[in-house]
Amino acid sequence: MRILFVVWPMAAHLYPIVPLARAFQAAGHETRVASHPALIEEITATGLAAVPVGTPDTMPPLSRVGDYVLPEEERNRLAKAFNVTGADEHAWFMFSYFALAGTRIFHSPGDSDDGAIAGTDYLVDIARAWEPDLVLWDMWPAAAIAARVTGAAHARFLWGPDYCGWARQRYLRLGEAEWTRQPDPLAQAVTEAARRHGCTVDDELLLGQLTLDPTPAMLRLDTPAPTVSMRRVPYTGADVMPEWLHERPRRPRVAVSLGMSGREYASNGALVTKLLEMVADLDIEVVATLNEVQLRGQRVPDNVHALDYVPFNQLLPTCSAIVHHGGSGTVMAAAAHRVPQLIEVEGLESATYAPYVLRHGAGLTLDHKRQSADVMRARLLRVLHEPSFRAGADALHAEWLTMPSPREVVPVLEALTRRHRSRG
Repeated sequence: MRILFVVWPMAAHLYPIVPLARAFQAAGHETRVASHPALIEEITATGLAAVPVGTPDTMPPLSRVGDYVLPEEERNRLAKAFNVTGADEHAWFMFSYFALAGTRIFHSPGDSDDGAIAGTDYLVDIARAWEPDLVLWDMWPAAAIAARVTGAAHARFLWGPDYCGWARQRYLRLGEAEWTRQPDPLAQAVTEAARRHGCTVDDELLLGQLTLDPTPAMLRLDTPAPTVSMRRVPYTGADVMPEWLHERPRRPRVAVSLGMSGREYASNGALVTKLLEMVADLDIEVVATLNEVQLRGQRVPDNVHALDYVPFNQLLPTCSAIVHHGGSGTVMAAAAHRVPQLIEVEGLESATYAPYVLRHGAGLTLDHKRQSADVMRARLLRVLHEPSFRAGADALHAEWLTMPSPREVVPVLEALTRRHRSRG
């Protein structure tokens, strides 16, 4: 069986699918990963076969994704029509600002006179040439269009809560009362691309014939998509393991990570300063994965080992705690390795994941804008020395283990392919 993964071009979207791609390969299937040329080097570094979608000259550059965010006035109008209340505000923000812009950038016509839509047309050509049996995709419904055109089955994989599914559900439930003659913004984003290739926009095109969801059950959003749970097995790249990581540290080791995606757009200067103040002079060893920009102008304490990058699977097994931004990948990597967590509340996803960690007693929150370095330091020491947080991390790990592994999901996707593939 041939499986084509179509990945939105950021490492944070690529890494979650690597264990599943390897599980398919172990089961005897052939895999390829298609994405924007900007991600090709990252894909090949995982050992997976990479297929560039277009060229840097013909695909929209990722730096332009902000151009595809709906104007604030339009987002506010839609929020009113969606009846967004306080409890929904985070999900609405994640959908209307990030997920919708990420969809629109690869489904919008370019400047050519023939109406070409590079992010869709290239994918259709790739699928026609290789004829995959199954297409797996995230935030790129053009992959579903390519699957329909070529008769392949298709499914979505998520990197976090299903914000697009949540928005679609809200639209469907409010449709007759609030949305008379108004298009669903998610459907509208892909309508022209679908029409260009003779496809009808429906729930299956927008949300897949199946959705693989790594989100813990208690964090799931209401969605019309048929969903299968899949454990998020931590993968954050590969590297030569530093010699100093081979043995257990003599002092408690604390990891500090503010995520790979965020540092591409901001230096987090004030937060980095406060975190370095928090750990200074403590009898601990800190491994901070901060890049040159984040460290510019900072005073790095003697007990801090600053590295641009180290894979979590190498670092976390020897850590007594991790301080981070609340991203889904970091939360689940810490859960996989039974590491207590300190989560900064300003992180983009911390509103979702910090309460989850706290509910299990697996950590505490930090607020660098409201808390002094002394208060933050006291919280770190609690997480390091109070046994209840280690017990909470064990409970989080046990829950993580109850979700099906990628290897267990492969037969489900094989069955989906047999059911939906329309050729051969």
